[in-house]
Amino acid sequence: MSRLINPDFRQMSLFSEDRDEKILMRVRLESNSVLGAWYELSLVATKIGFLIEKHSGAHGRGRQLETWFRRDIVGAEKKYSRILADKVNPKRKSPRKYYVVFREAKMFQ
Repeated sequence: MSRLINPDFRQMSLFSEDRDEKILMRVRLESNSVLGAWYELSLVATKIGFLIEKHSGAHGRGRQLETWFRRDIVGAEKKYSRILADKVNPKRKSPRKYYVVFREAKMFQ
């Protein structure tokens, strides 16, 4: 099965200085499911706080977007880490098991 890359994911840059938002961390997960499920998670700094964005989908299926907001970096990193740990946990209840195919991070300043 060929990998399908979400075009939005490839276009985002951690080092884009021309936006009010900065992507601090992002990861792409994929599974060996029949439909080729994928999951992308980003931690984004904004002027008023932090967003944790989740994009997910599968080959031939529509994409889902979910976003959480946290005012401080500690809470945002905690939420991001909790979601990621749950998805890559080999003992998770879901039959769909994910693995990391791409990871990128930038230090928060």
